[in-house]
Amino acid sequence: MASPKNKLKNQKKDRQPWPNEVLGILLCGGGILLLLSLVSYSPADLVHLPFIGGDATPEAGSVNWIGPVGAFLGYVFLITFGSAAYLLPLTMIWLGVAKLAFDARPSVRTWIGCGVFVLSAAALMGVQNLMLQNWADANGLIGAGGYAGYGLGTKCLEALLNKPGAILVLLCVYLVSLILLTGLHPVAFSKAAYSYVKNWIQQRKERQLAEAEKASARERRRLERDNRLASGPSPSTVASDPKPADPAPARKKPAAKKAKTKPEEIEEPADPQAQLPLKEVPKPQIIDSSLRRKPNADPNAKPFQKKREETVDLSTDEYENYELPGFDLLNIPEHEEPEKEADTDELVAIQKTIIDTLNAFGVEVTAGNITRGPTITRYEVYPSLGLRVSRITQLEADLARATKAESINILAPVPGSDTVGIEIANNEKVAVPLHELLSDPAFASAKKKIPLALGKDVYGNTVIGDLAAMPHLLVAGATGSGKSVCINSIISSILFKFSPNELRFIMVDPKVVEMQMYNSLPHLAVPVVTDPNKVIAALRWVVNEMERRYRMFAECGVRNFDSFNSRELPEKEEPEEPEEVEGAEPEAEEEYDPEHIDSIARALTDGELGPPAMDGSDDDDDEEEEIPDRIPYIVVIIDELADLMQTAPADMEMNIARIAQKARAAGIHLIVATQTPRADVVTGIIKANIPSRIAFQVSSKLDSRVILDVSGADKLVGKGDMLYLPPGSAKLERAQGAFISDEEVEDLVKFCSNQVEQVFEKTVQESIEKGGSGGDEANDVSDADEEIVQKCMEVIRQEKKASTSLLQRRLRLGYTRAARMMDILEERGIIGPGEGAKPREILINVGQDEP
Repeated sequence: MASPKNKLKNQKKDRQPWPNEVLGILLCGGGILLLLSLVSYSPADLVHLPFIGGDATPEAGSVNWIGPVGAFLGYVFLITFGSAAYLLPLTMIWLGVAKLAFDARPSVRTWIGCGVFVLSAAALMGVQNLMLQNWADANGLIGAGGYAGYGLGTKCLEALLNKPGAILVLLCVYLVSLILLTGLHPVAFSKAAYSYVKNWIQQRKERQLAEAEKASARERRRLERDNRLASGPSPSTVASDPKPADPAPARKKPAAKKAKTKPEEIEEPADPQAQLPLKEVPKPQIIDSSLRRKPNADPNAKPFQKKREETVDLSTDEYENYELPGFDLLNIPEHEEPEKEADTDELVAIQKTIIDTLNAFGVEVTAGNITRGPTITRYEVYPSLGLRVSRITQLEADLARATKAESINILAPVPGSDTVGIEIANNEKVAVPLHELLSDPAFASAKKKIPLALGKDVYGNTVIGDLAAMPHLLVAGATGSGKSVCINSIISSILFKFSPNELRFIMVDPKVVEMQMYNSLPHLAVPVVTDPNKVIAALRWVVNEMERRYRMFAECGVRNFDSFNSRELPEKEEPEEPEEVEGAEPEAEEEYDPEHIDSIARALTDGELGPPAMDGSDDDDDEEEEIPDRIPYIVVIIDELADLMQTAPADMEMNIARIAQKARAAGIHLIVATQTPRADVVTGIIKANIPSRIAFQVSSKLDSRVILDVSGADKLVGKGDMLYLPPGSAKLERAQGAFISDEEVEDLVKFCSNQVEQVFEKTVQESIEKGGSGGDEANDVSDADEEIVQKCMEVIRQEKKASTSLLQRRLRLGYTRAARMMDILEERGIIGPGEGAKPREILINVGQDEP
């Protein structure tokens, strides 16, 4: 509840406005009264003032508008301040208006400024002798500044500073008082006035330029229409009479109706920049790239397949008879029904709606080409000269409303063109079968080492990627957008190109159901990994395999995968056959006693025979690693990254980054897919090392920026509609992804698995099963991990204790990696097993090296 004091304060505040209003009215009224008195002052009125020596009778009229009182006031102020007296009523009116309109409360500074303002003006007028001298003599004044100006200016300042110095000082004082009185700053006021005038001149020039452009466009359209009429009637308007009577007057319309026909005149001619013949001007060029075959193509033509001899021969005894699958495994109908072409009239009508909508908002454009793709149709328009393309992009929602489009996207401008593209989703979408892309010569080109059939762009061109050039790929999109079908198309493209000894897969499927159809594939290095806890081990093996390959490259003196496989192999020495001695009898065949063989086998089983047990390691460990003649590509496919990043984000990020950074030259490539493109899943380190990306439809612009660093994926229509960022390019390509059914994938895998049996890499399987990194945890670690192990041992020697938290703090390791280092040290016999919260026992002498 408010106190009595607060109530009184509030009541005073409520009563505050009426004194201000009264004071404002008095100031305004007094100022106007004084101004009228001064304006109408005449020396002849002095005879009406008896108290200053006048002797006229009261019946004689006064010249002053305010009467004798006004004549007296005018006389007093003029004789005192001279011409500066006119500033007093103006100042009073200024303060009164400020009081009424803005509730301004004059401060002491304001009143001082008012007095100095009038006195400095009077003194300035008294010192100068260039103006108002005749006026002063006519009114009987001592000077233009009155007695105040004469005394302050002439007798005081002029006597001390002479006339120039006095004028300069009084002028400065006058300007300072003006600032105190009005609060205006001359410099800021001058800048604002200059900016206002400059903007007004600029806007006037822009309006004149826009009017000139509109007049030029109208004149250009009139000339084009006259040229088209002069060249003869169009085929659709040819009449039987070869000489029609006066066609020109019939086309004329009243001036009042010209405005109604203006939109039609805009749409008839095509853009002059297109340089199209006159007969094609009424309609833009329409390109239907959604047709699967060209109109003159043979519908029964078989797909082109690359010859087997063109691939590098890496055959071994296991896959010597392996045959690449043929395209007939895919569902290719022998006689396809003729495809329905696009409705030209409908496309032109939509383009007309687009142009009318833009013109309605004052955006003048002309029609360009129309390109119909499998999923979208691109309508190109030519902006008028001087038109910003941003004005077109701002009308995206209005264009979507006018065209009733499911989805709309504006390319401003179209890459490599001077047009603006407006992409609208088709009502009927056309699928892009995988066999159409595989039969394209670009897929069989020798320039693409690992070709991937991705889809078709809006112009009908096939989009064939090269995984070796990428060298890694990120695929992301929401559920049902076509991501899984894209992965199947990529795997199928590789299966049509490579045998198991040329390329091996490592597939990671945390969702279990996505890649189970590939479990029998002979190209697998290990079975499909579905346990998230074993994925880290698989990736560590890939890192170790990468390091092993680089060591082999160094020994052979080559730099990369291609140089290693294409190097000249040393000739193998054939064993010499024993020379036959003439006259020597052939050796008799040795006879074996079955009972003797059985007795030796029983002795070996009982341990009575055989080499003695050795404490050291096998001799094979000391032998040099055998360098193979050829090595295969390794493609690692991770289907869902989000689940794995939740399990062990630090290790996943580190291993993926290492593979992406160094594995290209080793022939190891990575394909990462996710349906949750969040910033904590697709981290900056992962994105920086995977430049090639494919984005399907996502739910927000933020997800699109996570994948592509720009928005756009949120405007896709789904069902295979994608944005592809090729390697070495910053321009996105919109395409319709290739489609392959699950039945086709199963037939393809069955064909491959029926030829040969699966041969898995034992080292990889052992690594995954143990959760280690390529075999024995203590002996088979990467060079980077071995360096950290040595640092851990040094820390243990210094601190004389061992714990995970100690390694985390001293070496700045994450918990997962520090715990792994502890496991390696325990496996090597350096520290003992964990005993709860107690520090681990150190099993070696801290002053000696590892045993």
